[in-house]
Amino acid sequence: MTAPEYIEITRRRMVEDGCEVGWDQVGPVQAMVGYRAKFVPAAMSRTHVVTAVAHFTPSALDVDLYTRDVSTFAKRRSSSLRGMQSGVGAFAVIVADGVTPELVAAATVKPRLEFAVIVQPVLVDLSAREIHTFRGRRFIGAALNGFLRRTLDAQIQAPV
Repeated sequence: MTAPEYIEITRRRMVEDGCEVGWDQVGPVQAMVGYRAKFVPAAMSRTHVVTAVAHFTPSALDVDLYTRDVSTFAKRRSSSLRGMQSGVGAFAVIVADGVTPELVAAATVKPRLEFAVIVQPVLVDLSAREIHTFRGRRFIGAALNGFLRRTLDAQIQAPV
């Protein structure tokens, strides 16, 4: 499967999940961005979900930098007050033609947590047809864990 094919399938999955989808500049790269807001009863708050999907050949540093860029973009995109009644969950998805163990390690770190913002790197390996991301549990933000896990699984799947 090629990167454009994978991104198109992901676009369809995001639309099916209720996202508005378009292309935008996220840091230095063009990314397909999906956005939706939903009230999550377990967290008793409205959650803005931003999924940014970009195809490039990353280094381990690029995974971290792209995750930071997605965080900045998601906070700006949600344009709401974050706190007790509203939060942001974001996925920084990098579609790569092949990955190294260093890239896998960078993508499987515990998601970046800021005030009312959780940003999770996701690495899609087209050659091995695998997804690498953190799958553990978080104590802080625990009320959103299930919702974000289900959202990720609905929008991003391993290439076939």
